[in-house]
Amino acid sequence: MFKCRFLAGCSLKKEAAKKELFSPLDKATVQQAGLELRQAYQVLSEVEDPDMVDYAVFTVQAAEKRYGYLVRRLKEQEKQAVSVHCVRGDT
Repeated sequence: MFKCRFLAGCSLKKEAAKKELFSPLDKATVQQAGLELRQAYQVLSEVEDPDMVDYAVFTVQAAEKRYGYLVRRLKEQEKQAVSVHCVRGDT
């Protein structure tokens, strides 16, 4: 059975993605995603080979989606925390 090295790490990436989807977020996670997005833009600005440009564009798009998702999720999480505090009377 053929397995490439790239796919060998997929199960680890799946576990990390599940953890990110279902565990509470902290600002450090969002900041790390922002750093990854800036790094992706930096790579895009430096590559010249057409194949690498395609790769860099894909990486930027993926990083933008992830960062946007995490920002929205963190805002929703903070909004829910404020709602809980207001309902319980905590301020």
